Amino acid sequence: MRPLLNIISLEQFTLLKESENASPISCPWLTDCINQVKFWICQDHTTSKENLHDKAKNYTLNYFANHPELPGNRDGLAKEVADEVEREFQDKCFDQRPPAGVVARHVRERIPEEPESKYIKLSP
Repeated sequence: MRPLLNIISLEQFTLLKESENASPISCPWLTDCINQVKFWICQDHTTSKENLHDKAKNYTLNYFANHPELPGNRDGLAKEVADEVEREFQDKCFDQRPPAGVVARHVRERIPEEPESKYIKLSP
């Protein structure tokens, strides 16, 4: 006997069948997908604000490809997940430079532009 692959809980079934306009973001498998996509984005060192939405959508489609038993409109769900991830990461800094370099640049910007005040004078 073959195992059942498309088993969903009663909560997921009612959420999917209740209305077409309801957001399925509260499904446990979709929450797992969002968490996995956020993990992959944080691990990716090439992510920036400009390509965040595209990377989130591609990572979501990759998650769906690894889990063929998941129901639903995959492209529509991938766009929803990408929007959700983009909303959560809107304030995250994706600066790929080392933190020490970033701190040093901020400190250098605070030094006045006057040449005599720009450098620390050492007394003999």
